[in-house]
Amino acid sequence: MKVIYRALTLELIQNIGLSIAFLNAVLLIEKFFKLSKIFASVGIDLPNLLLIIIFLQPQLLIFTLPMGLLLGVLLTYGRTQTDNEMTIFMVSGMPYKRAFKPAIYIGLTTFFFTTIISFYVAPTATSLVREKILTLLAERAPLGLEEGVFNRGFKDITIFVKEKPDSLHLKEIIIFDERKYDIKIIIAKEGLIKKERENINLSLHEGKAYFSKGLSLYELSFKEYIFKLSPNIDPIAKKINEFSLLELISKIQTEKAKVIDYKLELYRRLTLPLLCIVCVFLAPPLCLILGRTGRMGGITVGLGIFAAYYILMIYGANLAKTGKVSVEMGTLIPFMVMVFLAIFMYTRIRK
Repeated sequence: MKVIYRALTLELIQNIGLSIAFLNAVLLIEKFFKLSKIFASVGIDLPNLLLIIIFLQPQLLIFTLPMGLLLGVLLTYGRTQTDNEMTIFMVSGMPYKRAFKPAIYIGLTTFFFTTIISFYVAPTATSLVREKILTLLAERAPLGLEEGVFNRGFKDITIFVKEKPDSLHLKEIIIFDERKYDIKIIIAKEGLIKKERENINLSLHEGKAYFSKGLSLYELSFKEYIFKLSPNIDPIAKKINEFSLLELISKIQTEKAKVIDYKLELYRRLTLPLLCIVCVFLAPPLCLILGRTGRMGGITVGLGIFAAYYILMIYGANLAKTGKVSVEMGTLIPFMVMVFLAIFMYTRIRK
């Protein structure tokens, strides 16, 4: 018996690991698309790109761990049924549901692991991604400013540089600033790009600034002017998924304007780890239904179930945001459907 459990455990770990790796790779495609837009003007080297990908993994694992667990169980036990090993187990006196004992232990371990990632690791890693992107943009911003070209690597700002002696110093600079209602034009003889705390600043020397107010045009001369640059990037601001558990609870109690968003994030972090336990009890009846369809049958059914779950989760969140249902109902209904389905199908195995 121990030999069988050991063999099943090793195969489960292998299939779950491969499933998670495949799902993470698929989800990373969207992240690569966003990163390409962020670093389009300044570029990024391979070590920093790999570091950002590592920091992104905890946020992806919250979704892919439950899905990978279900796929891994379906692949493993689907293979045992295809090779008639499950029939041999039952003939030898092992009940059908007892053969899933290794999957239950792995599911419980995955539940605790996902809970830690959801509430502690993922928020910290997401903050590290934001800080790393800001740091790279600050360090590589000079590389994006080219001589004799109208550079638009910063949001609502056009910068023209006539000469660039080195990576930090600029000469004969013209800046067209459209960030406010009053259009501003700045001309300077020299400039220096530098980072101060969380800001990317351009220190300009010996120049003039022109800005309009109504129908009037004003001119201002300066010896030094600190011009703040805003990277052309949306995810630079802190997001809700960066808040810790205590911060989320505090935000729910204090900020009523965004209380729905905070509750949705909190319930999402609660239900996704619990989904690991649900998947463990959902897998045995699914394997029994699939019979000898093999690996492709398990993959198709597993992906289909999670696709339906995530569609319901997104739909419920949208209903909650529009006020048509409560936040609890919009978030928990997809999860309760999965729980009811798992309990109903698992109890039928006993009969």
